[in-house]
Amino acid sequence: MRDLPPLRALVTFRAVMETGSFARAAEVLNITPSAVSHQVRMLEQSLKRPLFVRRNRAVYPTQAALGYQAVISESFDRIASASRMVGSERSETRFMIHCAPSFATSFLMPRLPTFIARFSELDVTLSSGIGEVRLGPEGFQVDIQHMTTPPDDCESVDLAVESYVPLASPSFCASHAPLAPHDVTRVPLIHSLRCPVDWKQWIRHHGEGLPPTRGMQFDRSYLAIAAAADGLGLALESTLLAGDLIDSGRLVLPFGPRGLTAHAHRLVYRRSERADTHIRAFTEWIMDAVSASQWASVNDC
Repeated sequence: MRDLPPLRALVTFRAVMETGSFARAAEVLNITPSAVSHQVRMLEQSLKRPLFVRRNRAVYPTQAALGYQAVISESFDRIASASRMVGSERSETRFMIHCAPSFATSFLMPRLPTFIARFSELDVTLSSGIGEVRLGPEGFQVDIQHMTTPPDDCESVDLAVESYVPLASPSFCASHAPLAPHDVTRVPLIHSLRCPVDWKQWIRHHGEGLPPTRGMQFDRSYLAIAAAADGLGLALESTLLAGDLIDSGRLVLPFGPRGLTAHAHRLVYRRSERADTHIRAFTEWIMDAVSASQWASVNDC
């Protein structure tokens, strides 16, 4: 304990680093700017090195301050995570999940009841959307992302190698029979705008000619899959997301498992929370759920 700087000084230092100035840190902490300056000087004396360069009434962090901030921020996050876990033992335990919209709709939601039943002590919150979200003690515990790069302070787990194959309803196939791979240039196509592969790539590997630019376009995979199930066209989409509709017979693979593969979805969480019991439990559960699907990967093309 004798080697630890004063906790108040550490909190003040972190506030200065996050806000970028002594004045804004003072507002966040509800203290005076002079008190902020005093706490920072106390920390510098404890560490025996300057943390800020003061120039023209502004402060600039030194290289030592930048490195120190990275380390203590992770420590503060761990303390907050541990406190939340301990506190939740005598109150509610809320598990916050953020998920890409199509994965949430097509895969996660139909299976989520099994997770809730297995971990009945958890109150689950599920939100979906695109873009960055806040992870950690003040945000979501996990985020299932689609085709994004995880933040530097996070760890990620690829959920599956997904296969992207042509999908259609039985009625669509019947009305366009006989249907062969080279026929995709003459039938109505459904374009899934966020799909990691497109019709041009598929035809280059498995068909002939050039894909028509006309056709329905959807910016969500689950909408493109639903349109195909309704007989509106031939879609190129993930068999993992469409697996339940394939199993029910509403969708078929007219050309079999002729497709392309990609790592599209990954589970992301803060590195500082890797030991969190509930994050580890959810990670194991979702990986088991994906592995149990015969549609996680249907080819190696």
